[in-house]
Amino acid sequence: MLPANANGHMSNNGNPAENNNVGNADRPVLRNWRNKPTVLLIDESENHRVLGTAYLTAYDAETTSVTDGRAALELTFSGARFKLILIDMHMRYMSGAQCVNHLRTMGVKSLMLGMTIFCREREEQAFLEAGGNGFIPKPLSPDNFLQVLEALDNNQG
Repeated sequence: MLPANANGHMSNNGNPAENNNVGNADRPVLRNWRNKPTVLLIDESENHRVLGTAYLTAYDAETTSVTDGRAALELTFSGARFKLILIDMHMRYMSGAQCVNHLRTMGVKSLMLGMTIFCREREEQAFLEAGGNGFIPKPLSPDNFLQVLEALDNNQG
């Protein structure tokens, strides 16, 4: 498993927020895309980050993961761009809605989906009002993200 550094970024070799796709010629690609999806996965749970990254990379999505909204803002401020941002609704330092609000204020146009096992109606409303586009169940699985990646691919073809 990949350790998080002091800024909350997943890293290999101590480098912040490295791309978690590991080049492996033996890894079968489960899907070919016209426009390779780029995904930012924001989740405090290491288990959910590792599982989500494994699924997404198996479907040939270029995936980066961070542990919280602050790390996502730093990454975005540094110039990183993603087609899809998956945001844990319940994070320690800022809620999913606050994270979306900050990202939208920074001009981020990505599709942003809140990830949750359970969410109250007022939290869902706040997320959507902040600029979120919808929700996806946690933990991630191909059953709940593959249609999203296919829609992104079809809209950018």
